[in-house]
Amino acid sequence: MTQDPPGHDHGHEQGYTYPYDHARPQGPKSAGRGPGRLPGGVPVGAPGGQPPGHHRGTSAGRWRAAGVIGWSTALLALLAGILGGIMAGPYGATAGLVVGAIAGFLAGEAVMAVTSRKQDEQTIPGGAADGPRQGTGPSPVSSPHAPASRNGNPVPAGWNGTTTPAAWQSPPSPADERPPGSGPVGGVERVAPTRPVAEPAVPVVPPVPAVPAGRKRVPSGAAWACPPPPVMYQPSRLAELPWRLPQQPAPPGMAADSARVGDLEVRAASVVGPGHRIDETGAGPRQDSYRIGRDAAARHLVVAVADGMSDSSHSDAAAAVATLSLVNSLRRQLDEGVPLFHLDHGSAFLEAARHVHAHASQRQWPADSVRTVAVAAVVPAGAAPNGDRDVWIAGLGDTGAWARRPQRWAQVLGEKEQGPDAGRLRTFLPHTPEAVERRHVSLGPGQALALTTDGVGDALAELPQAHDWFHHHWAAPVTALDLLLHISYDSHQRNDDRTAVVVWTPSADGGRR
Repeated sequence: MTQDPPGHDHGHEQGYTYPYDHARPQGPKSAGRGPGRLPGGVPVGAPGGQPPGHHRGTSAGRWRAAGVIGWSTALLALLAGILGGIMAGPYGATAGLVVGAIAGFLAGEAVMAVTSRKQDEQTIPGGAADGPRQGTGPSPVSSPHAPASRNGNPVPAGWNGTTTPAAWQSPPSPADERPPGSGPVGGVERVAPTRPVAEPAVPVVPPVPAVPAGRKRVPSGAAWACPPPPVMYQPSRLAELPWRLPQQPAPPGMAADSARVGDLEVRAASVVGPGHRIDETGAGPRQDSYRIGRDAAARHLVVAVADGMSDSSHSDAAAAVATLSLVNSLRRQLDEGVPLFHLDHGSAFLEAARHVHAHASQRQWPADSVRTVAVAAVVPAGAAPNGDRDVWIAGLGDTGAWARRPQRWAQVLGEKEQGPDAGRLRTFLPHTPEAVERRHVSLGPGQALALTTDGVGDALAELPQAHDWFHHHWAAPVTALDLLLHISYDSHQRNDDRTAVVVWTPSADGGRR
């Protein structure tokens, strides 16, 4: 894993601007790091603050004194050289000039060294004297509650009397506690105040960092604002509108999961699309659903993804029922000892159709109101001796299965029809379970399988930018929250729900990111 360049926040995508990157409060660890701040955390221009490396009235005074004495000495040596030249000829004049220049240089350096040491003792923490700092701003002990030292540590340069220097952050003791209003302490030894034992100590509240005008304050200790989703091709106007709630209580608008089965890494995420959440009166529930599971022996991972049809009023319930039924049916076959390539995809999807129809009948919904498409996959939790593993996939409709190859994503299942009827579905649950298709695909070390609804699959198939972006960012396992952010991409006229379950195989050397 490469080291991030300075100033670069791990997890942020290059090329995007994040809203709170320039408004982060300066905490104890970063108070003196930014440009224009002193080591003590005092901003340039604040009382008692000066630019780093510059102490007005200090270095200028040293150079002025050294320069006057040095040039005076050099002038006297020059005059001596001229007189020597008149009296002893050209050789005497040359010798006089050389000796005069050397003497002037040494005299100037000696004066600068002496004045530098004396003034450093008054300005640098830990010097022989704890005098006031040179330059503009009040003295560090001008506040009645600003001690000159604590636990043997002097006042750091640039301290303005409002923050607690790091050198003072030691466990408090009764002798160190001093009630407010007790007056300056200076170099006088402090005595513990006399007060009842039961009286609580006055808490020291650190000052709240100032926030630039027009920016929202981020609570101290809270997580920073999430970076925005990636933009594919052009942003969508709908993505900027606020989310609305459906009229009836509905499942969560987003969901995410993370798991490991055998040596497989699994991440799943689902989010309601902008087209289903921005209408004040017609906002709908998330019509996508996913389910992940395993057999009893944990030798196989079982995944199902379903996409409810938008013109079906209860397709969200149909998708949830279908994914649960498919995973349970395939698990049962595996637990009964059915080999992977003998799994009955027809019976699994027929059982799912029956459960969806029964769910509608119990609620007196018409069968046409619970239409959904679905895809399921079974992935061995361990690789074959050659490092590969054969994956069983079955699907109905335009839900897709994608295999990540070294150069591109290859679509295994779920291709849409072309021509005037593109986008029109003819096979779906619960009406046509017999139209299910089965595929086998081989995954090598370091490869991935993605089961997606068309909210993600269409972007992979139709947008080269999105295809390359997902190929790069899903090269290795990501976190569940990252996957949720990725499928929440912003793209013009692509406002459907999005769901993806991604399965990664370990690399040839067994390494993981």
